[in-house]
Amino acid sequence: MNISEKINNIYKFLEEKVKYFLNKDNFTKTKLLLVAVFSVILATICEYTIFRRYYPEFISKNRIILVSIIYMFIGIHFVFKLSKMYEFIHNHRYKIACAFLLFVMAFKYSGSSIVNFDGLIQSHNDNTRYHTLLGTPRMIRTDEWATSTTYILSQGKAQNSFSYFNNVLRGTDTDMFTVSNAPVLDILMLGRPFQIGFLLFGNDVGLSFYWYARLVAMMLGSYELCLILTKRNKKVSLCGMIVITFSAAVQWWYCMDTLLWGQIVLVLIDKFMNTDKKRNKYLCALGILIAGLSYVFVFYPAWQLSFGYLFLTLVIWILIKNIKYRNYKFNKHDIAVIIITIIALGLLLGRWYMLSKDTLKATMNTDYPGERCEIGGGALNLYSYFYDIFFTFEEYLNPCEFASMLSLFPIPMILGLIYVIRNKKDLHFWIPMLVVSGFLSIWCVYGFPEFFAKLTKMSMTTAGRVSIPVGTACIYMLIYLMGNFEKGDKLINKKATFAIAVISTIFIIYKAKTTIGFAEEFHYLDKFKILLGGEIFLAVIFGVLNINNEKIKNYTIYGLIAVALMSGLRVNPVIRTTDIFYTKPVAIKMQEIKESDPEAIWVVVDKGDEIPKTDENEEVEIEDNGKWYINDYAVANGIRTLNSTGVYPNMDLFKEILGDKAEEYRKIYNRYAHINFKIIEEETEVKLLYADNIVIRLNYKDLEKLNIKYVLSKEDLSEKSFEDKLEEIYNEDEMYIYKVK
Repeated sequence: MNISEKINNIYKFLEEKVKYFLNKDNFTKTKLLLVAVFSVILATICEYTIFRRYYPEFISKNRIILVSIIYMFIGIHFVFKLSKMYEFIHNHRYKIACAFLLFVMAFKYSGSSIVNFDGLIQSHNDNTRYHTLLGTPRMIRTDEWATSTTYILSQGKAQNSFSYFNNVLRGTDTDMFTVSNAPVLDILMLGRPFQIGFLLFGNDVGLSFYWYARLVAMMLGSYELCLILTKRNKKVSLCGMIVITFSAAVQWWYCMDTLLWGQIVLVLIDKFMNTDKKRNKYLCALGILIAGLSYVFVFYPAWQLSFGYLFLTLVIWILIKNIKYRNYKFNKHDIAVIIITIIALGLLLGRWYMLSKDTLKATMNTDYPGERCEIGGGALNLYSYFYDIFFTFEEYLNPCEFASMLSLFPIPMILGLIYVIRNKKDLHFWIPMLVVSGFLSIWCVYGFPEFFAKLTKMSMTTAGRVSIPVGTACIYMLIYLMGNFEKGDKLINKKATFAIAVISTIFIIYKAKTTIGFAEEFHYLDKFKILLGGEIFLAVIFGVLNINNEKIKNYTIYGLIAVALMSGLRVNPVIRTTDIFYTKPVAIKMQEIKESDPEAIWVVVDKGDEIPKTDENEEVEIEDNGKWYINDYAVANGIRTLNSTGVYPNMDLFKEILGDKAEEYRKIYNRYAHINFKIIEEETEVKLLYADNIVIRLNYKDLEKLNIKYVLSKEDLSEKSFEDKLEEIYNEDEMYIYKVK
């Protein structure tokens, strides 16, 4: 044997060994160890190179851990056969979900944007826990980081921790459960299970559980519902789960509880009707009780009502499906369980009403949003799925308002109609779904006459809000079609699909352009975005039109998953702890004062912006600038804050301020409102800046009349003419605390 033959034999031997090693059934433990080692090494390299550019504040061990796990997940796709791997994930999905929750709770991770406070309060005082680990904090999501999160955290810091009524918010007794959506120590927490972590583990771990338990519930609920829709088609159901969970609307509004709990109710009703084990029926009934309570406690009619139409339709479908096609019959035992569940739900809602009836009355009688009467029409976000993929990279105005579901509206509705006409199958699903989606679509596009809007209660919601359940209905219809399409079913002639896809894409681009480019100064879709988005959606729409082809359907599934992740995966950041509220020097000082004077009432004064005047080249202070972001920072510390966000109006406060003029100015303050506060020398007045934002301009002599004892301010008040009324007791890094003399 010559040398060349020996070399060839060695080469073949090595080639066979490498192939044997790379085979996904061999050396799995060794390859897993290698994947783990390489993932840590690669994550460390990325930390010192790529992430160092985007997050220059510090080298983060936590970020290395997170990125390593991401790389490991990608790596194991090359170790195991995908069918076996995802079958394992499917079979152990609840164990994996629990392990994930334990992990994020142990490291105190959350997706809140509260780190925005670092740039607003003592920004020169730095701490690694004031920064994001991954992603970008979203300033626009003030409803989350500047309001609702502060209410929730305040309950653990209040003098009367977790009481139903607390005097921290608004500086007076406030219903912390109904409108404030904060945890309380009451049986009604059955309807707020994600907040129980605050009661058990405190604010840091509680926020982690609250944040990611909702994400897990959204994913599992969506997946289980899609399994029902697709007759247990796991691949299509996985696609549906990701498309629903990571649609821009769900992530920008973050795991809308209305959608989350509605889906869980549907899954549990179907499970109740398909199990013979009594224990399972009891668990389903308990789950329906919790989910039903939670749906009611969302207390946001704009989505509760419109999603309610959609979910009621799906309940009817589930009942027909199980009674007519699976021969389910309501026996005496099941009827008794249902009656007991309804009675328990009624008793709990009765307790809630008795505790919160004054709050409900005050909220429904507000001028905003209580007296709002909508007639629909003109929704701007029905087609915004086209440009949602760009929002995480380049925000525009208010991405929350413009975000939508990845629905491909109105294509799934049209395909469903064609499917029904050509195949005359599954009418028990398609007819109700086409009717309800058509009803909601008409509201979004054209609106209803006022009498009909009031009759259907749609007057309580807006076209922009209803576009979300419309989009969700489209996703359900698309997933149902993909999961139930059988060989021999007719849809669209293959030769026509490309032309239809091109026309549809052009139409969607036109509709998207006319909604987001509605004013000359507000253009968002430039040529690059139109071309890139057009190419992406042309491919996706072409695939959707050809789902009767198994190969194309698989590619379409991968495409929809990719677009969904582009739309929603990067929306929320990853952060650690709630330290930003409690370790800033001013927060420590506030805690000291609260310790010695817990019942003291505070107000918060933000600093006015300075801009040049039009006529004169000099700086002027804009007092009524609508800045309120730091008001609820004090609330998170358990401080009684008079001008915190008015979740419902503090009528006594405004009657005290305005006296005989209180009724005259009722429309200004009788609303949900962020309350700016200015101390002035002139006469006290209250001004409406816009729908949910007012300013109290209080004469300094009235501070004592309102029992205000401390002022937290970003503005130096020591040089004002009323400085003798205020005693400066803290001054550091542009944050001041004054005691009212």
